Amino acid sequence: MVEAFEIDSEAKMTKSQATVVEVDTNQVLVFIVHENKTVYLWRGKGADIFKKLMGTRAAAQLSHRYPDYRIRPISEDNEPAAFKHLLGTKLD
Repeated sequence: MVEAFEIDSEAKMTKSQATVVEVDTNQVLVFIVHENKTVYLWRGKGADIFKKLMGTRAAAQLSHRYPDYRIRPISEDNEPAAFKHLLGTKLD
């Protein structure tokens, strides 16, 4: 199960309405992958610095909700293979 959220400039997480994992260069996104207990914090190149900071804050809040999960910050164009595999995955 994968959950996806967009982070706004107030650190509010809005659940994605998409049916597959999508990324946009102007966004900061959080993907919670429950199967491997990983939270990906993806930061698009076009996202402003404040939104990126709010993404870090949101990921820190998630670490309290999911203490067993690993937080993986990712910058656009530096995505690891596991994250690239996630792209195109159906969201729950």
